Formats: sequence, C-alpha cells, structure tokens
Amino acid sequence: MRDQQRPRRDPVPQAPEKVFHTRIEPPSAVRRTPNSAAPPSPSDSKPDNWYRRDVRSRPFIALYAAVFVATMGISMVSPLLPVYAKELGASGVWLGLTFSVFAIVQTFVGPFAGRLSDRYGRKPFIVAGLCIYLVAALGYLTAGSFYQVIAFRAFSGLGTSLIFSVARAYVGDMTPKGQEGRWLGVFATADIIGFGTGPLLAGVLREVVGFRSVFVAMAILMATSALILMWWLPRHSPAEVLKRASLARGEARETQTPFAVALKDRLVVAVTAHQGLISLASGASFSFLALRLEDGLGVSPMLIGLAFATQDITGGLAQPLFGRMADAYSRRVLVAAGLLVNGALLACVGIVPTYGLMVLLLFAMGASGSISQVAAGAIQVVAGRRVGMGTVLGLGSASNGLGIVIGSVVSGIIVDAQGLAAAFFLGGAIMAAGVPVFLVLTRGVQTSEPQRAIQPELSEAAAGQ
Repeated sequence: MRDQQRPRRDPVPQAPEKVFHTRIEPPSAVRRTPNSAAPPSPSDSKPDNWYRRDVRSRPFIALYAAVFVATMGISMVSPLLPVYAKELGASGVWLGLTFSVFAIVQTFVGPFAGRLSDRYGRKPFIVAGLCIYLVAALGYLTAGSFYQVIAFRAFSGLGTSLIFSVARAYVGDMTPKGQEGRWLGVFATADIIGFGTGPLLAGVLREVVGFRSVFVAMAILMATSALILMWWLPRHSPAEVLKRASLARGEARETQTPFAVALKDRLVVAVTAHQGLISLASGASFSFLALRLEDGLGVSPMLIGLAFATQDITGGLAQPLFGRMADAYSRRVLVAAGLLVNGALLACVGIVPTYGLMVLLLFAMGASGSISQVAAGAIQVVAGRRVGMGTVLGLGSASNGLGIVIGSVVSGIIVDAQGLAAAFFLGGAIMAAGVPVFLVLTRGVQTSEPQRAIQPELSEAAAGQ
C-alpha cells in the first residue's frame, strides 16, 4: 500500500511583530510613546552617524585645530601685557587690570553667549570671537598708552566669552555618556598646549624681531583659526541637528532652563564654584608671574616663555591620561586632590630662589592642575546634559571672569603692600580652600553617567527592544 502523505498545512497566521522605532532626543525633547513614534526616514540617519564618530571626526579636529591656534595667539600676548603696560607707565592695580580687565566683560557676556549658542548654533559665535581677538591684536599694536592697552584688553573679553565656553559646549554635544573624561581630556590638550607654546614663541619673537612683532603674530594666528572653522566646522553640533529635526517634526518644544533654576542644581553650583575658585587663584597669582621671573629672578624673555610653556605643555600632555582616569575613578577625589597639591605648589612659586627650581615647580603644577581640571570638565558635561550645555558653560565663563577680576585686583593691592610673593601665597590658599567647598557641594550627587554606546542602542531600537 502506498504511503499516504500527510496533507500539507499552512502555518497558522501570526500577528506581525511590532517594531518600535525610538529616537535619540535632546534633553529638552518631549518624550513620545512607542505607539506615536514614527519610523525613521533616510534623512534622519545623518545625525545618528555624527554620534558614531569619535575624536577623529571632522568637527572635533576642526575645533581642536582652531582652539590650539587661537590659544597660542592669546597666550603669546597675555603674559607680556603687564610688562608692556609697565613700560607705558602702569603700576600696581593698573598692572593687574591689564591682565584681567577682559574678565569683567567675560563675566557679563559669557552666560548669555552660551545660552544664545544653544538656540542659534555654536559656530557663528566662535568665529565672531576670533575676529574680535584679531581686532584687539591690531589695537595692541597701535596703542600709545597703557589706558589703550587696557581698553583693547577689555574688548578681547568679548572674544573670550564667545570662543572657549561655546567651543567646549560644541564638544560636550558630541561626547558620549561615560566618556566625558576621555573626550574633554583630549580636547583640553589643544587649549593647554596652545597656551604653553604661545609664550615660548612670543619670547623668541620679542628677542629676535621686537616686542610689537608679537601682536602681529597674534593677529595672523587669529585669522588662521577663523578660516579653519569657517571651512571645516559644521554650523550645528550633532545634538543641535537632532534637536532641530525634532522641532521640525513637532516632537520637541523649544525650552531653556533659567539661570535661577540651573543654579538650584548642586552639580551646576559645584562646577561653577570650582571654575571660579581656580580663576580667583590664577588671577591673584599668574598676572604677576612674568614680573616675578623678570624682576625677581632676572631671566630673559625667552626663558620666561619657556617657564610658561613648561607648565602648560606638561598639563596638556597629562590631560588624556587623567581623562581616562576621570572615567574610571571618583571624579570628586580627583578634583580635590588636584586642588590641594596645586595650591601647595603655587604658594612655593613666591619663594623659590632659582630659575631651575621655578621650572620644576611649574612642571609639577602642570601635572597636578590637569588632574582637577579634566575631572571637573567631565562633571561639567554631565551637568550640561541636565540644564543645557551652553547654560552651564556660560555660567562657568562668568565665574571664570569674576574670579580673575577679583583675584587680580585684590592681589594688586596686596603686592603693593607686601611684595610679589604675597600674590602666590594668596593663590595657593584660595585653591586649598576650594577643596572642602567642592566636596560638600558634590556629596551624594552623581558626577558621572554609565558609558553608553550609541550604535548598539540604535540596533536594539530597530529590533524592537
């Protein structure tokens, strides 16, 4: 008998599996339920691709190159301005103001520059700041009195407000969660090494060509930096692209956290206070470092540049290492340890008897300072995700400016009464006092976020997970 074949049965129809497409939304976006989320279109893939890039992406490299060139130009002039103003007749408090008057403008403009960049994009503000510094450099070149030097220094404060906090906000937009230390550590090398190489180049130009050649070099560097950004940097950061796409689709609404509300967040207060204390100590001491080296130790302009370069280049090279540490270890402890060690070393700057010991001190200060700076910078990005990156960086810019103004004016009065060494004692004491302040403000507050890779999230979302 022939084997009977079983009748072929069609499989029982199954309900199609629902696939929910989720979005990476900006902090201000309104959450949507899975049932209301629309499937992604091909045009939506570009912002996600931005997040898949790393520190070798075009926006990061453009910002890195521009900030490096800009800081090198700024640092060529900043340490020499007190010496330049002294030659034009300034003394005491006026010498302190030649270093710090820009910070008065920065204090008032910085917060609003950050918030406006959140709304209108980062790139126009950074390029405008570089152009302002270009004009200031030409102003220094033609100045005939120390009053004019101070006036152009104040004008450059507008450029400072537009460049550095907004550039860091752009980088913060690109930084993946859990990798804040690594990204900020790498980016900080542009800032710090630029500030280190600038004084060294200025010393060479001053000895070989002449004092005013430094201002010409600064103008050239500012123009170069502006051109780099105009050609290479996209107008909007990845987070801005996503936010604007969400606004266009009606998935988000435009909101900004008021400053009063942002300052109720203890983490925001902590990073703002840290930046203010660092600037207070720097304004109280480093505005007189060139005079300490030239008048106190009798060193040449080239060696003055080498001393400044030692601290900044050491700190810059250490930033990537300490950035990875900030992602792996307690950021609170790293900030506190860096402040304490750096404060002790800064106090010693006022009493070292030889140039060789001064260079060793500045070398150690570069390393210890980078520990607290990179950890605090990573915490700043975490705080920026809560209340707005531009808002937090803008508050930090204002705190930075206010600290420099108060520190330089107070130390100018103290130097007139007690001598140059007193300025460095004051700076060291301020840093040490910042340790308990920071630890109290961050007690029980989350200073890091779990590391999160963007691409796996997108894959899971596409799979309906």
